[in-house]
Amino acid sequence: MSTTSQLVNSIQSCVGPQTSITVALSGGVDSVVMLHACHLLVKQTSLPIQLNAIHIHHGLSPNADEWLLFCQNLCEKLKVPLQYQKVKVQAQARLSLEEIARNARYQAIDELASAQTSAQTSAQSSAQTIILLGQHEDDQAETLLLQLKRGAGPKGLSGMAERFKHKAQVEYARPWINAGIGKKEILDYAREHQLSWVEDESNQDSSFDRNFLRNEVMPALKAKWPQINKTICRSAKLCAQQNELVEEFALEALEKVQNDNASLSIAGLSSLPKTLANEVIRLWSVQQISFAPSAAQLDEILKLSEAKADQVGFVQLNDWQCRSFEQSLYWVAVADVFQTPLEQKTISLVLSGKLQTIIVSYGDLQRKVRLYANRPTKSIKTWMKESGVTPWSRLAMPILCHNEQVIAVQLKEQLVISDSFIDEYSINEASHQAIQQAIRDI
Repeated sequence: MSTTSQLVNSIQSCVGPQTSITVALSGGVDSVVMLHACHLLVKQTSLPIQLNAIHIHHGLSPNADEWLLFCQNLCEKLKVPLQYQKVKVQAQARLSLEEIARNARYQAIDELASAQTSAQTSAQSSAQTIILLGQHEDDQAETLLLQLKRGAGPKGLSGMAERFKHKAQVEYARPWINAGIGKKEILDYAREHQLSWVEDESNQDSSFDRNFLRNEVMPALKAKWPQINKTICRSAKLCAQQNELVEEFALEALEKVQNDNASLSIAGLSSLPKTLANEVIRLWSVQQISFAPSAAQLDEILKLSEAKADQVGFVQLNDWQCRSFEQSLYWVAVADVFQTPLEQKTISLVLSGKLQTIIVSYGDLQRKVRLYANRPTKSIKTWMKESGVTPWSRLAMPILCHNEQVIAVQLKEQLVISDSFIDEYSINEASHQAIQQAIRDI
């Protein structure tokens, strides 16, 4: 089989009867060959395939504008619609520049592809869109070695998936990962069809881990073992199959220990073997926050189950914190964790025909109030605890005072006004709603 047939057939086998194919086009040889081979496939097939391209401009290279222009000219020549988006890549703690750029790239592609899919779906109810990536056998071998260096488990050693999703509507595929196609075949195709492409100068910088493997390590390994790429990729495929079985088992366990509010039952977790509990937490985390904890973080999350009720403790992963409350584990956005009270406010309302001034404060949880005539006086903290207000949100719950007396407390979504204040000022449903709206407006 010719190189051209091998590459085109692998794409056709991977995408099937898709109505829309979008190539992630960087301008490098891999993506240029992917676009050209897809263009050839569209011409050869009778299927009504719509071919598109997406280019993400990172701005990291001084040549980024030239790469965009190259992609525009190439797509114009092939008569392929091109979308592009410029993104800003900013340094983040504990993340490499490569990872930050990759995350920004996927987010931008997701946004462009989602809009594209929505437009196509409105015009054709059966429309399907798939994003094609040009990664190949050499990339997969490098990925597995990088995961070994990081001490990854079976999930990481599965390498890059042939198909995956970032959003419900956006599906990605790598037709060449498991098709026996590497850089040599791609370069052979490019030369055969006299294609041109751009070269990213950063690819020669071996200070980046992947470039170090590609430029320094892999040539030596291939010189000693010419088939090393294929054997590494075979190991990745075997790990992927084993990991799939593990995840199916963990998913069954997760369904049994996950609460209706998406938290995890600590009692349910404690009944599982530690290895299975770790996998359940990892799978739950990916579902909830799209990140998987490290082995060390998994151990710390399990320790949260031993914390006393209401005890402050958490494990942070990026902009999320895993916290325990009422024998359950939660993932909470850092922005929703309040460690200091909000600023005191004042509202004025007409009650019983007179303008009343009400102080809205936060955080004075030791103050006591009798909210219901048939129940005893309790501290605000106790009322919140009994109502299931999470510890990390209590300092953001409004406490209403009138004439230096607590008259109402926000308990989750409900503003509970004391019976005595209701009786004194004849608070009806309309007045209650007016007070609640005034709090929302401050």
